[in-house]
This record gives sequence, structure tokens and C-alpha cells, in this order.
Amino acid sequence: MTRTLILAIAGLAMWPAIAPAQQAAMSGPKLDSPGEIAVWSTMLTQKQDYCRRQARARKLTYMKRRSFVRACVKREMSGR
Repeated sequence: MTRTLILAIAGLAMWPAIAPAQQAAMSGPKLDSPGEIAVWSTMLTQKQDYCRRQARARKLTYMKRRSFVRACVKREMSGR
């Protein structure tokens, strides 16, 4: 009980330092207009579909396929 309480307090104390770093890592490009958002969304969907097909062709298990798709999309988006 005491250990859980201490870990919870430590986690809450570190949250302000961790949260901005996660948001910065996950942020995409700053899109202004609905047209730009639609183009970006369509491009992302196409790349996800492409990576999903690759993962299925390799016959990966669920967790490995999911990890592969995330890495593949990240690779594809950085290479655009």
C-alpha cells in the first residue's frame, strides 16, 4: 500500500516534465486549412494501408504486425 502510494505521488510529480516531451514527439505538421488536413489525412491513410498490406504479406502476428505498421508509416512519412 505504501509503495503504491509513493509510486503514484512520484508519477504525478514527474508528469509535468514528461507530458510536453510526449506531445512534442507526437505532433505532426501544423495544418491551417481544412484542405491541407484532408490531403494529409488521405496521404496518411494510404501509407497505413500500404504498410498493412506489407505486414499481411509477411504473415506477422498481431502485435508484430502492429509494431511493423507503426514503424513503416513513420519511415514512409519521413521519406516523403
